[in-house]
Amino acid sequence: MARCVLGKVIVCLMVMFAISCGLAVADMEDNITYQGNKARITVGKIKDKSGDCPWEVAAAVGEMLSTALANHEKFIVLASQEEVDELIDEIELGQSDYVEEGRGADKGLMEGADVLVTGAVTGFEPDAGGGGGGLGGLTKKAFGAVGVSKKEAKILMDIKLIDIRTRRIIKAMSLEGKASKWKTSAKGAGWSSDLIMGGALSVYKNEPMEGAIREVLRKAVEQIAKKTPKEYYRYKGQGQYTSEYGAKSTTTSSGGGASAQAVTTSTGRTDQAGGKAVKSTAEVAESMKLFTRYDFVPGNKVIFFDDLHGEEEGEFPMRWNLDEGVYEVARLGKEYWILATDDGYIRPKMPKGPFPETYTIEMEFYDNGPKISGNYFYIQWMDANDKKICEFGIVGKRDTWLYMNNKTVADKSLPENLTKGVHTMRVMATSRSLKAYIDEVRVANVPKVENFNPVMIRLYHRPYNDLDNPTLFRNFRFAEGGKSMREQLDEDGKIVTHGILFDSGSHKIKGQSYKTLKNIGNLLTDDPELRLSIEGHTDSDGADDYNQNLSQQRAESVRIYLINEYGVSGDRLEAKGWGESKPLDANDSSEGKANNRRVELIKL
Repeated sequence: MARCVLGKVIVCLMVMFAISCGLAVADMEDNITYQGNKARITVGKIKDKSGDCPWEVAAAVGEMLSTALANHEKFIVLASQEEVDELIDEIELGQSDYVEEGRGADKGLMEGADVLVTGAVTGFEPDAGGGGGGLGGLTKKAFGAVGVSKKEAKILMDIKLIDIRTRRIIKAMSLEGKASKWKTSAKGAGWSSDLIMGGALSVYKNEPMEGAIREVLRKAVEQIAKKTPKEYYRYKGQGQYTSEYGAKSTTTSSGGGASAQAVTTSTGRTDQAGGKAVKSTAEVAESMKLFTRYDFVPGNKVIFFDDLHGEEEGEFPMRWNLDEGVYEVARLGKEYWILATDDGYIRPKMPKGPFPETYTIEMEFYDNGPKISGNYFYIQWMDANDKKICEFGIVGKRDTWLYMNNKTVADKSLPENLTKGVHTMRVMATSRSLKAYIDEVRVANVPKVENFNPVMIRLYHRPYNDLDNPTLFRNFRFAEGGKSMREQLDEDGKIVTHGILFDSGSHKIKGQSYKTLKNIGNLLTDDPELRLSIEGHTDSDGADDYNQNLSQQRAESVRIYLINEYGVSGDRLEAKGWGESKPLDANDSSEGKANNRRVELIKL
């Protein structure tokens, strides 16, 4: 009996370790560009307060959390108290006469942590959903016939961040991880495992708890990174600190607010405002080489945006209306998408009425690689009689067209087939033309058409009949255009742009920002007397100090890019970060948050 119980415990710990490794790798990828200071933390015991979670599982969750945090670039994770006890025994042995002289570890070399991460499992339901369900209406086309049932799992955790020296609770958070697993007797449904769980682990094959644990730990690592106050990020490595314990970290600014600390670069450029070397362009921006012919600039006022915030797997997306077909929210790895499992039409819940004279449309879609047939993705314009008057589509991974008023006005093939991963459809309408893009390639540019009066957008999806080929899309954005940059500057004294893009949590400028940055660079080149304050703004997600620091870094990235690429003198540009403190819109909707994530350029 004892051997049986011990065997189960060992298997459980092995599974938890395997899951934590996968989570750690994902977190390493997410934070690969982070180059700032680190915080010293340690993970204490994770206890069970639910009455349903075995103690060994709760302990293993703590081990998983420690492993994931250790692989996060913002943290130095120190050994737990239990592990320290073992280390002390080894140190004492090293100081004894039993170990070769001079080869044992010395006392007094252990590093100390500033923050203790501790918590408890407060809910543990390996089968929270029970049976039943029909996979949200999945058809034979996607999954074959018969035998569909739904299983769900849920885990709840309370996490606390505690200042070790003062015992003060820095932050407390309640987190939930849920996952559903669709078990079907039909063959060939393997892609659903990847979609929901990010790859099944052999021991938990066809079980949902692995996905729930992965989800709650992903949230835990994300929130710990965001909510640890910046004064705890004080460790530079090799025993060096940026500040004494408990001191607020400071940044010395010179000239335009960029860090006055000298940075050694391969460019050798000097910031004339402070006499310091500035970073190279490669350090603050992606390569723009592919985007030199890319002229898309997103609209400045977001009318509709769906980032799938607050959605649940298996449910119909709440910010859309269904015309026909089968749609549901699904997860690929740890990211949410809208999944179409049959031919269908779906419309965003945006105001119906005449479109602005200038506007932009953006939508991400997923391609499943060169060995899989491409799905069909269409953006359709509807008139007041609900008649389709325009359509932009891509089929078969390569072929695109623009159809308008009963005829094809553009028909272009991409230079090569789409690669596996995320791609983007974009449309930019102005008073003169309508342009369409797939990624950085412009595939249509047609002049304005008379009597073209759309009032609504509809999406059409046609899944190709492959079992390992889900039809996925997300991040649909409709935004109104506005004044040109020159007009904004002359009339308002500032430029507000949403066209300088960054990945979440990163200050490295994305390549799609090329045209916006080029327009700003041209303004500065054409007007040598023009001086600008570059000011970064975020939405309200995340801790205040984290957002302020991130917005400052982003503003400095833009400043450095303009100095390097357009030869602008550093004393003409300042950089400031305001975080979430100056919103343009309420932070209670996806549209409001999208409007608040911006860069402003204030005329000095």
